Amino acid sequence: MNEEGTTPRPVRRRPLRVLLLGDNPADADLCLHELRKGGIEFRADAVATPEAFEQWLRNKPCDVILADYQLPGWTAMDALALLQECGKHIPFILVTGKLGEEFAVECLHKGVADYILKDHLPRLPVAVCHALEEKYLHEERTNAEAALRESESAFRTLADTIASAVFIYQGTDCGYVNHAAQAITGYTRDELLAMSSWDLVHPDSRSVVIEKGLARLAGDPSPTRYEMKILTKPGEARWLDVTVGKIAFQGKPAGLMTAFDITEHKQAEERIAHLVASDPLTGLANYRRLIDAFDTETKRSRRTGRSFALLLLDLDGLKRTNDVHGYLVGSRALCRLGYVLRVHCRGIDTAARHGGDEFAMLLPETRAEGARILASRVRDRLANDGEQPPLSVSIGAAVYPDDGDTLEKLLKTAEAALYMMKGQISEPSTAPERPARRKAHDPGRTM
Repeated sequence: MNEEGTTPRPVRRRPLRVLLLGDNPADADLCLHELRKGGIEFRADAVATPEAFEQWLRNKPCDVILADYQLPGWTAMDALALLQECGKHIPFILVTGKLGEEFAVECLHKGVADYILKDHLPRLPVAVCHALEEKYLHEERTNAEAALRESESAFRTLADTIASAVFIYQGTDCGYVNHAAQAITGYTRDELLAMSSWDLVHPDSRSVVIEKGLARLAGDPSPTRYEMKILTKPGEARWLDVTVGKIAFQGKPAGLMTAFDITEHKQAEERIAHLVASDPLTGLANYRRLIDAFDTETKRSRRTGRSFALLLLDLDGLKRTNDVHGYLVGSRALCRLGYVLRVHCRGIDTAARHGGDEFAMLLPETRAEGARILASRVRDRLANDGEQPPLSVSIGAAVYPDDGDTLEKLLKTAEAALYMMKGQISEPSTAPERPARRKAHDPGRTM
């Protein structure tokens, strides 16, 4: 998604025909005001009921739909379903007061072009222009494919003027690429024609490319659409939305692949997914990501036979810090510990906020001695970070599978060691039950 404040691209059709889907005239006026500020010429109409919306789709043209999520007796998702049933390809943008990050991803997957929160309305013109540009690219690609079936010469002329990348392959040998393919991949036409198609495919996408290729070899004649990653000439990974079909090229069977770059869209999805799985205060992983990382490491450990370690860290005296210095200083204390954990994290480690004042670190390929060394470094770094008030942290360690084969068992072992450090118990086997604030239903824990 585009960032607020970005200058909107000029739209290709003027004036735009805008349909407002909602029953709040004040909200509609604010949307139209932002479009005017963005320099977009338009004609606007508004409907609120399913009947009026269906009648509009049957009888009138439209370039873009701006829909509030909650409508009288129905929702924007119901409207999107009606739009898709009619076979109309009109950009559908949600303009809503609030929308959870997970639900936002779901809406994008269902076909919503973009969503704008009502307190970020200045981004609306950019979102409209971006959605329309994607629509134009889709139309160009569809036209290019149709032209190819009619005439190869007409196809070549058209393909070299559109923004969508076009590749023609016979086996793994490339027979044709257009200018957009060169721009997206960073290779020249001659370099692409000399390369195997396999050289472009990112390792992460090879399995899906093989799967789709086998389906075509099995006799499936229909075009196949999927997402894949490629490696550009500079070594950058980019996401493409590709459609692969069969054509005749120079009198022989060939595969036609058309593609457009969706890297920005995928990065936006990844940012949303990261927000959903992150602790909002410290920016570390939350408990959900800790569980996922543990599952991944247990599978790896079973394959390789190598152990991994878990550190459980408790910030000492947080309640006293809050009482004496205030909650802002207490929150800053949590962030100070979070920063130290990020500094000492390798790329394969996972640092997470496990509870209110409790953190965890999952350390792949690490035994007990390595965990103890890291724990010592974290304590020293936190104690000497130069900020006030001084902080200290108690740390307990456990190793998979020696100390437990589930996350719950490892946390219990690490917690027993942590309480021994605090001097609250004498034997690990007599460790107290985990306080109620650390239970799964605790509102203080970020899931």
